[in-house]
Amino acid sequence: MSNYQRKTPLKSDCSIEKTLQLITGKWKPAILSELLRNNTRLKDIQQELPEASKRALTQQLKELIDDGLIQKTDFNEFPKRTEYSITELGLKLAPVFKSMTLFGDNIN
Repeated sequence: MSNYQRKTPLKSDCSIEKTLQLITGKWKPAILSELLRNNTRLKDIQQELPEASKRALTQQLKELIDDGLIQKTDFNEFPKRTEYSITELGLKLAPVFKSMTLFGDNIN
């Protein structure tokens, strides 16, 4: 858990700020983009983001779970297998990420 505390309170009446609060983080957009395409395991996310530490990815995955954007499924098998997937709430971000992609593609 992070020791960070906001100096200014979140504006509960600002929808953009509420959305950014959920998806802002160094690796959160990349994690969400991957999970919007398909379910995946931590090791697969690590392969896609080799510059990210396992600790940072684990922390941001936990925050995304706590915020209800993704879910973690533990399979009862050996060796242990855990998979992350997008939730219904997280799926609502698909058009946001598509718009951001289109916008980014048009920046020189």
